[in-house]
Amino acid sequence: MIPRQFLHPDPVGVSYLFGCGNEALRIEDEAAFIRFMLAEIPPAPPEAAALRAANSALAAAAA
Repeated sequence: MIPRQFLHPDPVGVSYLFGCGNEALRIEDEAAFIRFMLAEIPPAPPEAAALRAANSALAAAAA
């Protein structure tokens, strides 16, 4: 069975469904793509280091 969204009669709608409307996917230069993707990453929350440490300890204990 083919899901209804894949039978869309509008080719623009279908291309958007598959990511063609994504500005980042139209960037051909690798360095420009990386700059674009990293430009709006917010700073890590204050508790991020503690969470990473706790998760690392859990992963080490499980191994």
